[in-house]
Amino acid sequence: MTNETASPVIYVKKAYRFFTSYKLAATLIVLLTIITLFGTLYQVDYGLHAAKQKYFYSLFILHDLQGLPIPLPGGILVMSLLFLNMFLGAIVKVRKRWRGAGLLISHFGMLMLLAGGFVTYAFATDGYMALYPGMKSDRVESYRRWQIDIMPLDEKGQPSGKVHAIPPGTLEKIGPNQSVTIPMEGLPFSVMVNGYARNATPVPTSAPAAENLNAHEVDGFKLSPQKPAKEAEQNLPGAYVSFISETEGEVTEAILWAGSYRFDPREAPMPFTFEVAGQRYAAMLAKKSWTVPFVVQLDEFIFERHPGVSTARNFESRITRFESGKPDQPLEIKMNEPMRYAGFVFFQESFGPPDGAPGEMFSQFAVANNPSDQWPLWALVITGFGLGIHFLIKLVEYSVRSQRKRTEKRTSSSEVPA
Repeated sequence: MTNETASPVIYVKKAYRFFTSYKLAATLIVLLTIITLFGTLYQVDYGLHAAKQKYFYSLFILHDLQGLPIPLPGGILVMSLLFLNMFLGAIVKVRKRWRGAGLLISHFGMLMLLAGGFVTYAFATDGYMALYPGMKSDRVESYRRWQIDIMPLDEKGQPSGKVHAIPPGTLEKIGPNQSVTIPMEGLPFSVMVNGYARNATPVPTSAPAAENLNAHEVDGFKLSPQKPAKEAEQNLPGAYVSFISETEGEVTEAILWAGSYRFDPREAPMPFTFEVAGQRYAAMLAKKSWTVPFVVQLDEFIFERHPGVSTARNFESRITRFESGKPDQPLEIKMNEPMRYAGFVFFQESFGPPDGAPGEMFSQFAVANNPSDQWPLWALVITGFGLGIHFLIKLVEYSVRSQRKRTEKRTSSSEVPA
């Protein structure tokens, strides 16, 4: 065999030894512990969503430790390497024998737990649905992702025709001082986003706060970027937007702000309206939304307080689920008793009106669609089952050894001459 053909084999063997080594496993567990610690501390000041995005949903991290930047691998990278190490080292490389059956099963459970985390990261969605009694819906809205919706209007000013959207992934890449032109297929104009702020407030130019703003003025307002809220759900993004006619070259400017969106289920949004080529349109920052394959109707919302205080003691919803327009069955959704159906989970999350305003109350459900929803439970069951088998095997081995020693001791004692 020549050196040229032997070299790749040698490199593969070295890589295999590296990825199956105990040293790599120990290093990855230590790194995962450090990342979890830093992420937990980061969450205190910046919230859960920001901590997950920076420390656990990233390949690399630059952690600021008292002003000293420390480069670290991100949670996704560490857990992917740990999965590879555990699969190759504990499943492929290990000798298969009945005495190790329990540990082999346990490692399958731990691999399932890591795989479930990746599936959640890549495919899970979460949002909410808010309903007043008597209302029904199949639409779920995102907590924190916003898009620009543009729709044609009829003569009465009502939406008609297809809604055209600039998705969250496009908007979130645009900085406060960037300008990006986005062609709109099927519309006689393009959209120029002249800066997008994840959290912002429109300020009248007559207000003292507007004097120091180095920002563009539109219809007597300027957009003031704000520090992102600790909880990402509280951010109200804003953007300067220009609608540019493709034929006439006419430009219409606007400030789109998320505060114009409805936050009460019965409120109507307040979009910006404009006209291009004789057709009226509406545009607004709206939460990304999607539908579930059934309809939920809120029949009754039950809310109880602790005596003498405003703290909720119990709140629950009585609903009817509809499929194909026909009622399926009445159900109850309580704080610790969600509805699981068709791959979706409806949790009783909160209630309204916002800020404790007086009036009829609505119910809000957290809606999750996670293909690996039950994987952690099954992973723990498999791991526990494997450990149980391992302990049982060890107990049997110990009992056999002890019995053998007692037998040998009795035999040796009986052979000693009187």
